[in-house]
Amino acid sequence: MPLLTLADILWGVILTIWVGIVTLYISKIISKYTSIYVARKAIHMLGGGIVAALSPFVFTSPLVPIIASYTLMTYLIVRRIKNGIMGWFQEKDNYGEVFYTFSYGTLLLIMWVIDGNYWSTKDVFIPLLPILYMSFGDGVTGIIRNYVYKRRVKGFWGSVGMAIVCIPLGYYLFGLYGAISGIVATIVEALPLVDDNLSIPFVSFLFLYSVIKLF
Repeated sequence: MPLLTLADILWGVILTIWVGIVTLYISKIISKYTSIYVARKAIHMLGGGIVAALSPFVFTSPLVPIIASYTLMTYLIVRRIKNGIMGWFQEKDNYGEVFYTFSYGTLLLIMWVIDGNYWSTKDVFIPLLPILYMSFGDGVTGIIRNYVYKRRVKGFWGSVGMAIVCIPLGYYLFGLYGAISGIVATIVEALPLVDDNLSIPFVSFLFLYSVIKLF
């Protein structure tokens, strides 16, 4: 199977434009009527989450998503340094969006190094499921906490929202192991030790890969 096709390039352009629209326009409207925090989570879900869900069906390899995620990460870093933050979704001391794009591309790359053919099998969801947890699970959690607690804080109802999204999604893709990975993601998200955009995807991926491929 080829690493890159014309269709890959076209879909890469379409989805890049979509993420740009979400980031630069839709999230700005959301931020205006809600908060910066909700706008960030909207980008995670409407941008990265939708791309992650579509990727195995529209790309012939992980090459385009990996390049796109690292390109976006580089842009976000350079943009912060040269022009300051985009205030409707970025915060001065919060690099969550940089960690998000890093995790996104790195999980796909790690899995590709381990198994060069994973994109054409169900194993494609071993790295993608943690990305979906990071996008939709953590996204829903953040929105719930924003409205329930009126501030950015870990709390019970946010974790309930995370579990409601992640556990069924994990079960649908990988049965019992997937459901447990959703529980793992929920627990990790609740721990204020490392940024969620690093802890959720990497710990979930490590668990999934271990139980599915090593045991």
